Amino acid sequence: MNHVQLETFLSVANSRNFNRSAESLCITQSAVSTRIKNLEDTLGVELFYRGRFGAELTSSGVKFQQYAVQICDIWRHAQQELALPRGFEGVLRLATQFSVWDKFMNNWILDMRERYPNIALHIEADYSMRMMEQIVENMLDIAVMYQPRILLDIEIIKLFDDEFVLISTSPSSLENLNKDKYIYIGWCPGFHSAHAEQVPSLKARGVTMGLGTMAIEYLKEKGGSVYLQAWHAKELIDSGTFHLVENAPTILQPVYAVYRKGAEKNELHDSAIKSLLSLASEAE
Repeated sequence: MNHVQLETFLSVANSRNFNRSAESLCITQSAVSTRIKNLEDTLGVELFYRGRFGAELTSSGVKFQQYAVQICDIWRHAQQELALPRGFEGVLRLATQFSVWDKFMNNWILDMRERYPNIALHIEADYSMRMMEQIVENMLDIAVMYQPRILLDIEIIKLFDDEFVLISTSPSSLENLNKDKYIYIGWCPGFHSAHAEQVPSLKARGVTMGLGTMAIEYLKEKGGSVYLQAWHAKELIDSGTFHLVENAPTILQPVYAVYRKGAEKNELHDSAIKSLLSLASEAE
């Protein structure tokens, strides 16, 4: 078994088609078939049902998929660690919730680069569930997220409360808001619960979205309302394209830094965490 076979397996698992995977991997269909067959022989199980209309994962294939993802992630992180550019002494890996990035993460990167010019930074945006998995698997050093899970050997510290306010393309109050044109964004489970409790009259209707930027562009065209982070909403209100909805409650969502216990004993990790706390207090 090798990482090339695993990458090929994951490609077919996603595409459900040997030919499409061959095209995306820039190899022949027979090469894809050979790699999958060799992997199946090594594992001693069939991973796909082959048919005229494509390939479907067997029950063994479904179980193996999660391991293949983890192994490939570990391989990529190992490559990053071992293939550091000349002059760098190490790497610090951080992931953040998509919607938190613009608030203060760029300042954190600038701060860390100034103080640790010989340390490479690997930064990505993801969702809480995936980030927790990567922290547990030691593929991330620090994660900044809305909804952490309490686990053994995992440290969780609160950074700040993200405020979400209701804005609309037309001046309005909560009472006379056109609720059919409300766009719901499921920022996280905690936001969903607070939203249902504080504004039960607003529900997911014809359009729901996963990112604030998507909703903003749509609303500029079609009009309507959305709950957005207060700092982002202020920019839109100041520009005159949106208005704060009167009498609408503010929804608070805590943001946390998550890392493995003992990280504070590492000077670099400890400094990174203290930088996050300092910048978070300035951003509130």
